Amino acid sequence: RKITDHSEVSAFALGKYVAITEILIGPSSLAGPDDYSVAGIGLSQTLDYRNNKALPTKGFVFDASIDFAPNGIGAITFVRGRVGVSYYVPVTEKTVLAFGARAGLISPLSDEELPIDERFFNGGATTVRSFSELTLGPRDDAGYPLGGESFTVFNIEYSFPIWGDVYGALFVDAGNVVQNAANFGVEDMRYGVGGGLRYNLPIGAI
Repeated sequence: RKITDHSEVSAFALGKYVAITEILIGPSSLAGPDDYSVAGIGLSQTLDYRNNKALPTKGFVFDASIDFAPNGIGAITFVRGRVGVSYYVPVTEKTVLAFGARAGLISPLSDEELPIDERFFNGGATTVRSFSELTLGPRDDAGYPLGGESFTVFNIEYSFPIWGDVYGALFVDAGNVVQNAANFGVEDMRYGVGGGLRYNLPIGAI
């Protein structure tokens, strides 16, 4: 439901059944339950003051969600929350400095270990660049990512025109994945510094 021109809220229900047929992680117990169901409800909200949703150059967006999988409906029970904010500052007419921060936490409501499909992962083009997709954080002895119960991501990016709709970007990213929700924080942070190219289209950047 749209509350104002800049804010909206939503309620949602979730339900799924998961059966993992092949586990490469060793020992397989690190992946948690491999056959389970989840059912829950949640709320989310968005506050969006960006001047353009696809290619913003100023303003900010803040979003948050929380969902709850109670006992007695699905086999896995937990409470999970996510929050994120992005802020855009025009430096010149065509250059922009962008700041971003995101965090998430999921806490099991029973003694059973959280399944790997419900955990948070980090790393990749939309989180901490310089890391392959989903590979930042705890791993098993063979290098397979295990995910965790909390994560943080911080981004700073400066974008500038090169030619027409082709833009360059310089960025600094930081983030982590923490195995246990009780240890949520900024421990074991990993960092990436780099640059990139993008082509701006009306629907967003490639």
